Amino acid sequence: MHGIGMSALGVPYGQKCIPPKGKAEIMPRTVKEWIGKNDDSKAPPRVRQRCHDRAEGKCHICGLPIGRKKWELDHIIALINGGENRESNLAPAHITCHKTKTDKDKKTKAKIAKARGRHTGANQPKGNIQSQGFAKSAKKTKIDKSAIPPLYYRPMFRKVKT
Repeated sequence: MHGIGMSALGVPYGQKCIPPKGKAEIMPRTVKEWIGKNDDSKAPPRVRQRCHDRAEGKCHICGLPIGRKKWELDHIIALINGGENRESNLAPAHITCHKTKTDKDKKTKAKIAKARGRHTGANQPKGNIQSQGFAKSAKKTKIDKSAIPPLYYRPMFRKVKT
């Protein structure tokens, strides 16, 4: 029988099972690696737990312990950069760390796609197209303004008699 707070191997929870020298660690059974059916499939709770245990409860980005904070599974190699949706490519990360890494992955993908488009000729450089411009008009002759009578002063308001 196991004591309270003991794992199946007789080791208290939270401690590593260190095998004796010269002997391999005894695993009760091997578990097949989870592979998502598509890129949108969410990892089940058992896979989340295995990933959390494999990383020893630490964020794989910043290395700080996750504790009881909310966390997400992060693809170590992002799906948009060619990573796979499988258990070996998943690791726990703080939500803020995960968001920062995702933004960096998007920028990296955009930069690669832009360079690839230039090299393959898919993206043509945007050149300035010079327009013909307006046609030149004929020179107008100047009017002699001395022949025009000047405008007389007209008050804006009338004086009211009281």
